[in-house]
Amino acid sequence: KMSPSIVNSEKLGEIAKALMPGVKPLLLFFPEMDWTLKKASYDMNAQQYLAITIFMTLITFLSSAVFIAVIYLLNLKLNPYFAFGTPILIGAFTFLYFLFQPKLKILREARLIDKDLEYMLKDMQIQLTAGVPIFNAIANIATGGYGECSNIANKIVREVESGSSMKDVLYNQGMFSPSENLRRVFWQISNAMQTGSDVKLALMAICDDIREEKESKIKIYGQEMSLWALVYMMLLIVLPSMGVTLILVLSSFIGVEMEKEGVKSIFWTILIIILVLQLIFISLIRSKRPDV
Repeated sequence: KMSPSIVNSEKLGEIAKALMPGVKPLLLFFPEMDWTLKKASYDMNAQQYLAITIFMTLITFLSSAVFIAVIYLLNLKLNPYFAFGTPILIGAFTFLYFLFQPKLKILREARLIDKDLEYMLKDMQIQLTAGVPIFNAIANIATGGYGECSNIANKIVREVESGSSMKDVLYNQGMFSPSENLRRVFWQISNAMQTGSDVKLALMAICDDIREEKESKIKIYGQEMSLWALVYMMLLIVLPSMGVTLILVLSSFIGVEMEKEGVKSIFWTILIIILVLQLIFISLIRSKRPDV
């Protein structure tokens, strides 16, 4: 399985078992967690995962609380709000991180699948048109270098070779697929095998839909970039330039030396803020870029 190593640790699972009876009532607040874990390929149920989440939350909360207590015992100056708030914030962040980790994993895998899905479908269409059986076509896809699509095709080949029905394997893989498009592909193939209809026509229709969706994403991305370019110029070029100029004019007007009155520290603060905003902006643009 592809679950994170810290969650997949057997020792951690054994330790967290003590919390499982206590977290059972909390499952009412997370009715879809079992389904989400299956789609994310986690080899555990919702009660086990929630127990691990609570355990890691307690560990980080207590560790940060002990650290704050040590600082207090060393007679170091510490803001009381910071002292009480830090362990709570760290614990809350840990809980939310583990809680949303399966969904984030599903989104990442779905993007990896959709990135190569169109090319995989075209390859499969060519093979089926040439008379290659559907199982052999999927076996060729497994070694075709289509990233996550090839990995999933390899799973299908192994399950079929172990004696499972091709139709059932495709249906189950589609049910737990992180990608909606791949789910449609597998279910269309499964239904076509059951009804005896032409698989190539179904794959062609899905391939056209995927291409149109990619073109739409590229168009939307181009429109968004125009807006983000304007925001970038205003926040990271115009405002800093005007702010620095205004500070220089005011400092000269009131006769304040640059090394005094904190003016120099203001410039360094502005520079650091600009660098941080640059990194945030670059990360935001990269996250919005469509995978085509």
